[in-house]
Amino acid sequence: MQNKNRLLLAMGTVLLAAFCFIAVGALEDSSSDNDVTLSATSTEPVAMVGTETFTTLEAALEYAFEGDTIILLGDYTMSQSATLYSGVSLLIPCMDDDVGYTSTGYNPDGTTSSVKTLYRTLTIPENVVLTVEGSILVNAVTGYPAGGDFDQDIRGGYAQINLSGDIIVENGGLLDNCGYIKGAGQVTAKSGAEIRDLFVIESWRGGSHALNLIGGLFDVILADEYHDPFPLNEYNCHNIESTVKIESGSSFIGNVKMYGASSFNYTLFPLIDNTNGLIRLAPNAYIIKTYNETASNGAAANDTGRTTIQIYGGATADDSTLNFTFSGVSKDLSTSRFTFPVDGDIEFELHSGNYTFNDNFKFLTGSVMTVYADATLTVPSDKKVVFYDEFNDIDNNGTSEYPQRDAAYILLKGNSTLNIQGSFAGIVKCETSLDQVIVGANAVTINIESKEANGYNNKTAPSVSLYFDLQTQLVTA
Repeated sequence: MQNKNRLLLAMGTVLLAAFCFIAVGALEDSSSDNDVTLSATSTEPVAMVGTETFTTLEAALEYAFEGDTIILLGDYTMSQSATLYSGVSLLIPCMDDDVGYTSTGYNPDGTTSSVKTLYRTLTIPENVVLTVEGSILVNAVTGYPAGGDFDQDIRGGYAQINLSGDIIVENGGLLDNCGYIKGAGQVTAKSGAEIRDLFVIESWRGGSHALNLIGGLFDVILADEYHDPFPLNEYNCHNIESTVKIESGSSFIGNVKMYGASSFNYTLFPLIDNTNGLIRLAPNAYIIKTYNETASNGAAANDTGRTTIQIYGGATADDSTLNFTFSGVSKDLSTSRFTFPVDGDIEFELHSGNYTFNDNFKFLTGSVMTVYADATLTVPSDKKVVFYDEFNDIDNNGTSEYPQRDAAYILLKGNSTLNIQGSFAGIVKCETSLDQVIVGANAVTINIESKEANGYNNKTAPSVSLYFDLQTQLVTA
């Protein structure tokens, strides 16, 4: 019996030892696997400069010299603030073997079969700052190779920055966003900096319609004669969904791609720039631009996504010149020849300063402009500004008619004023007194004409005239 117990004890000891051996072996195998994973994670290249690879983007940024391009090889989260130095480029790619700008000088073109797909992300966490003295391309495949009502938006692989921290673009720096920048962080353009964002024309009715509308091929291309109405009313420039601060002396430019005459056409559209921009800031002034993708604009359930432009310190609304190609012929076009349309999914807030319309503008239904205390808004004697109180666009091709939206209007708060010396029509809501609207002796405030398309490519009567009057209203705060 004793021997039997000893045998059982011995067998138990052996089994226990075997179990412990297996367990230890399993733990060692598991530990070994974890070490390999952690090692692979910690040594996997995430950035490349020439033939040199780096396990952190921060190390690549510190290594790169003028003329170098840093390519982000995988999704990456920055762990500390860093600087992209002058003369150095950072490419956040949108596909395998991405070289950045193509031979066109712009981002890659889409095809009829390309599918919108997130390819690469750079995450900048809260309290981390990426300072840009060189240039960043957040790349994307954009455009659809067909004429007519196709939005030339992202159509293939794209890159994205998830921004909870800050991107500060310094004097001489460039942030070129063709993909997305999203998150609660902020992009700041210092004086001398340039930010580009994808400018997408919506409800485009085609090149033939556009040429017919503004004067015809001969007048536009050969005689340099073109006129109202502007050939489009709807557009978006909010692929940077994070807050953007644009300081006086910096530039915010739309990256435009269109398709016509069997080829893509490209241009840069200066939107905010002190020498060639629709908005020109006073010295020391700045803009805060935000975007709310769920905000409603009108009656249609899918009419959502609203941009707010807050201006502090004064500005002028001016003209912008851009270069376009019509039927293979390059042409400079100035918005000064038109009454430029402000899409109704944009609203403005003017704070503390003097604001002047130095060109002609029409604010389409849905648009709102709020003028805060200690701000003045002026329409000079030779300029025309119209805020549409209604707009029933004539049937066009497909679904390209302008959507149904509420009346556009100006809201005057506190001691702010609207000084009309030229031509002005639209609803003006006054919180303090109707005397907030100053009408000059030679001002025109009734039967102000604004032209719109008369259906699709109407050869006989391309446009129709709409007429608007000044309407002042006293409202409570």
